[in-house]
Amino acid sequence: MKKILFIFIALPFILVAQTDTTFNENNEITSVNVQGIDALVHKYENILKAKNGVVGWRVQLFSMAKRKLIIQEKNNFIKNYPEIPIYLTHKPPYYKLRVGNCRTKLEAIKIKNQISKNFPGAYPIPEIINFSQLRN
Repeated sequence: MKKILFIFIALPFILVAQTDTTFNENNEITSVNVQGIDALVHKYENILKAKNGVVGWRVQLFSMAKRKLIIQEKNNFIKNYPEIPIYLTHKPPYYKLRVGNCRTKLEAIKIKNQISKNFPGAYPIPEIINFSQLRN
């Protein structure tokens, strides 16, 4: 009697819990939508749009006040590593030379290790990276 009572009490909860789950032809779960997840995903998308990008990583090569020297270093980097994107920013009084568009710090460290022979003072830094600059 207790088992039957348990089944009648538990069965509605089990059935309701599976209503948001979708299956494919092989009866494998393709998605599970828990109440509120879609709202959180939408909120996260809006935050990323407001930032105009995602938090990513770049490798900073130099930070100096003399524009002429930083341009020379930029040209030197382009000559040695044309496949790595390079960015020159200016926040008075300093010019900053940064390279790469990395989603993780590990990717930035790989670039740092790749260029460390020619640029030993390089180090990874977090930065907001525009969606269009990220490669898939």
